[in-house]
Amino acid sequence: MTLHALVVEDLRVWQEMLQEVLTDARYRVSIAADYASALEALSRETFQLAVIDPVLDDRNRHNRDGLRILRYILDKHPDMRSIVTTSSDPNRIRRDVAEISAKTPILWKDEWDDDRFLALVRDLFTPKEA
Repeated sequence: MTLHALVVEDLRVWQEMLQEVLTDARYRVSIAADYASALEALSRETFQLAVIDPVLDDRNRHNRDGLRILRYILDKHPDMRSIVTTSSDPNRIRRDVAEISAKTPILWKDEWDDDRFLALVRDLFTPKEA
């Protein structure tokens, strides 16, 4: 079975890069560039993974629509795995994500490594021993 990933990202360069990496890893990928399109995608399709940028408006660094999507996923799709990817305010984002879900991993875009990202994705789907 091919796993389906939702990439919630406003910047085209990151949309394309994440789509390429996930497609090469045999994921089916859908893209949502904003809050409304992410909600629409989540209402019509089933995803196993969401890769979410918490700031979905590059002109408004206070935007946190991606975190609203993370909350929605945790509430409505508790079996879906999520990863937050960001280049925004590390201390603030780390704190905000931890308040929503301490288990959600965060990767920093300015330290990006495809292999590290894919290892994290694989780890999210590896059964943990009880």
